[in-house]
Amino acid sequence: MRIEPRHGKQALLALLLLAGLVALGLWVYQAGWIDPVNLERLGLRLGPWGPPMLAGVMALTVVVGPIPTMVVSVAAGMIYDPPLAFLISMSGALTGAGLSFWIARLAGRPVIERLLHGHVALFPECPQHILFSMVLVARLIPVVSFALISYAAGLTALTTRRFLVATALGMSPMTLIYVLAGKGIAIDSGWAMAVGAVVVCLLVALPKMVDAGWIPLPASWRAFVDHLRHPH
Repeated sequence: MRIEPRHGKQALLALLLLAGLVALGLWVYQAGWIDPVNLERLGLRLGPWGPPMLAGVMALTVVVGPIPTMVVSVAAGMIYDPPLAFLISMSGALTGAGLSFWIARLAGRPVIERLLHGHVALFPECPQHILFSMVLVARLIPVVSFALISYAAGLTALTTRRFLVATALGMSPMTLIYVLAGKGIAIDSGWAMAVGAVVVCLLVALPKMVDAGWIPLPASWRAFVDHLRHPH
């Protein structure tokens, strides 16, 4: 099947954008800025520009998958009150997730059109509520790559609005914990250790609870999550 020229141009622009963001993200990481203390100092130094800076760094960490996102949430919690820090982290993560989603959709569309003979997304017949639930469940499991889910979702028929809503709902609990951990570090080391212990317990316990069946998931969701956690 012949690929439309405009789709080829969109794919090229999306890949160029991805390459630029990855280069910028790796530079920021290698420069040592992906560190709570360094981000705290920079945020305080920038004053009113601190929140958009942190949101931008968060977006970069989402697009560039291997870079940890929790560092930004912790740094935001160290500087700002929890509601503002939570808003900064959520807005940055959703921006990055949306960028990843659309980069995958635009870059992958020509390939999908050729493979699926005219369809613009994988699983075109899959109901939206099932795709929504898959993203939501994957977001609730901390060990599943945030970037991988965003890029994978962009190749499906899931709408942007449903993707962003599922992402926001799924990432909210852990984001709040990271923000509170940052606030604890800034206020009291003992309280920070307690929050940190809760975070570690959740990171360890949630996947095991899913594996043990204590958190019930439909068979199709469990197979999808297992595939994401253990790709072959």
